[in-house]
Amino acid sequence: MRLAVTGASGLVGGQVVRAARAEGHQVVALTRDPRSVPAGADVRVVALDDVAVLAAAMTGADALVHCAAVYAYGPDRAAEVQRVNRDGTRCVVEAAGRAGVPRAVVTSSSVTCGSSPTPVARDETGRLGEEAVPAYYASKAAQEEAALSAGAEAGVDVVLALPTVVLGGPYRRLAPSNAMVLRYLLDPTRSTFPGGCNVVDARDLGEGHLLLARHGAPGERYLLGGQDLTWRMLHTMVAELAGLPGPFAEIGVHTAWMAAAAAEAVARLTGSTPLSTREEASTVGRYYWYSSAKVAALGYTPRPARAAIAASLAWLCVGDDLPRWVREGLRLLPEVRAARDLVPRSLSPTPRPPRRPAPARRRPR
Repeated sequence: MRLAVTGASGLVGGQVVRAARAEGHQVVALTRDPRSVPAGADVRVVALDDVAVLAAAMTGADALVHCAAVYAYGPDRAAEVQRVNRDGTRCVVEAAGRAGVPRAVVTSSSVTCGSSPTPVARDETGRLGEEAVPAYYASKAAQEEAALSAGAEAGVDVVLALPTVVLGGPYRRLAPSNAMVLRYLLDPTRSTFPGGCNVVDARDLGEGHLLLARHGAPGERYLLGGQDLTWRMLHTMVAELAGLPGPFAEIGVHTAWMAAAAAEAVARLTGSTPLSTREEASTVGRYYWYSSAKVAALGYTPRPARAAIAASLAWLCVGDDLPRWVREGLRLLPEVRAARDLVPRSLSPTPRPPRRPAPARRRPR
């Protein structure tokens, strides 16, 4: 199979490329950053709004997996997430139609299935309801509508993949998913929250998308999740794997909102990206729990949540997002170190300059 993958340099798209290459498929990687695409792909540098170039790059592909998206919170990113996630998806599916690609798997998000006030798992019939709806959530709901309508117009069978909270790596940029783990490592109070989420290992999504490319029913949504956890359960696993105490106090939505507002203020002053936003904090207390039974019937078997959290820690500990003073205080369990593949590096350090001889000491008279 010849597979076209957008967002091939991202966390999910990169795993799709790896899984496809492992199965012996040809991959055309469509990306803005060719340096971060996994080895073995035919890399094409493209923009999501250039239909003609996208169509030319996809020509000859048997299927498309569209992973390119902006995953961000905050009002300053609202226009961007809508433009890329909704309008970019419409362009990509239209290009697939022009190129004669018969099938497309479009990566949406589990948040489009909504959340619950109690610990109940939702399925693909769920929709956004009475919960807070950040701009990112709204963009993903709009993306699904755009993908299906564009597919109908272009003659492309569209299957919707709905990943839950994706943990692990490798990654180029710290997305809000891995930032959830990082926040606990940086929190001196070791706090947790009411509510919960479903976490999935990034490695499982590569295989999950290929499964949908082969067997997913056109027009259907498929939740690609892992394990449902309360926030206390998740933070307890992070603490155990990292050798840290806690979690201790459980803070509510109002405290989380004020802490996020402070983080945003600091980020504005320093010109950095906040680890938490008020939009994200508004979802505290809800249960974003989901069932993956529908895709499990096709053969999907994700790793347990502990493996996903261990993978997130493994990549955070070798990245630039975790300060050195925090890293040195961790006592990582062996399963964290085993969660990341060792990558060989060239052992050719820069030659040291010759040492100057020490000056001779004068003997005292």
